Amino acid sequence: MIQFSFNRFAKVAQWSLTNDKKYHLKSSLQTFVIMLLVFLFFTIAEVRFNGNDAFYIACSISVIVSLLVTVILGSSFMFYSMEGKHDMQALLLLPASNLEKYLVRYASWIIMLPLSLVAIFAADLVQYVINLLLGHPNATFVTMEFVNMMGDTWHKMPENLRSGLVSVLILVIVWMHSLYALGATFFRSRKYNWVPTTIIIVLLMVLQVVINSLMGNQNLEIQTETNKFIVNVVVMLLLIVFNFWMSYRLFCRQQVIGKLVNL
Repeated sequence: MIQFSFNRFAKVAQWSLTNDKKYHLKSSLQTFVIMLLVFLFFTIAEVRFNGNDAFYIACSISVIVSLLVTVILGSSFMFYSMEGKHDMQALLLLPASNLEKYLVRYASWIIMLPLSLVAIFAADLVQYVINLLLGHPNATFVTMEFVNMMGDTWHKMPENLRSGLVSVLILVIVWMHSLYALGATFFRSRKYNWVPTTIIIVLLMVLQVVINSLMGNQNLEIQTETNKFIVNVVVMLLLIVFNFWMSYRLFCRQQVIGKLVNL
């Protein structure tokens, strides 16, 4: 069988979207309710404290956290819509290659991203209307404050740090995302596989800090900062590719009934 066919991939994607409609709707509603409650809590507090902008900044931070959770942990949710072993059996029995099935399941988090944005905008609109109805004079949109906060942060950042910092942040986010993709297929339990994966990530970061502290200044003096940066980027890219490759290989060994992990 050819590993990838656009026709088969489209049919598997259509099957997946049809089965996952309720899950995506429920996730969107949950995001809407949570963000609305957070927005109302801080915006009403903002009125009580005579227009303290810190509360709108808190709302903006909650938006950043929500988007980061969706992006970083999104890959760990690829099987969340499958509620039982019968759903997994149906997926494995589809007339398509493992690569096509894996890509369709992985892409489920990409669908969640625009839905989360819509839920955040809807929550922001509702909180604005509610604050207007309550007669709050300083009512405004959280998204406007979010854009202003990000713009101010960007302009205050030294120009020589902007590109490097953005590159490092993207690499770290994609690396963590790839680890959650690996965790989604490594742990057989489809629900809450992000918990042990998070523990592993924390342990890896602690180990890295310990190694760096033990190494001290033992790095070669002839190695420039640019060379270090390039080496670190290459290592991170290799780790990301390895994590996704291992995630796919473990998906090919997916077990409907079996051990705690798919090995």
